Amino acid sequence: MKRCILTALIVLMVLASATIFASASDPEVSIISPTQTVSGNNLLISVRVTAPITIKVYAYEEKQKIGDTYVSIDPAIASDKDLSNITIKSISLMTPETVDVTGNLHFYSKKLENLNPGLYRIKVETLNSDGEVVSYTNARTVMMPKSLDTTSGKAIFQTQNQGALQWVQNLLKSIFRN
Repeated sequence: MKRCILTALIVLMVLASATIFASASDPEVSIISPTQTVSGNNLLISVRVTAPITIKVYAYEEKQKIGDTYVSIDPAIASDKDLSNITIKSISLMTPETVDVTGNLHFYSKKLENLNPGLYRIKVETLNSDGEVVSYTNARTVMMPKSLDTTSGKAIFQTQNQGALQWVQNLLKSIFRN
């Protein structure tokens, strides 16, 4: 009985490890940017590679099918992360770029400009010496429209001096007569 349980446990461990290995992304490739949510109309792609390998970088806009056309996904819907009831098609934003990394640390960067608010996906494939895909890394980001209220971001730099800080500032002014 113990032998059957031990055998079943070993088989389950082997199956679980094979599943994890097949779906794992390359630990030497990290998508640094974009983050989960960005605002504006530009997308900065930044990928860190920590080994001498070859990568291929793709950028897509995820579009929703409405009738016979594909439209940008509303950022409010995309930020909910429940997209199972939406028919999504990935539209390529750029020609895929292949990069041969020769050192132990390399950063790939690309800026995509004049984009609409919506859902975007970055895909980085790791290629072997024959050009075959051995692993890949995906990242999705929601691009929110740029806020029209730009005064709130400047409030940090326009704070009023109060209390002890005002006293120190007055003291320094009196010492240096400025």
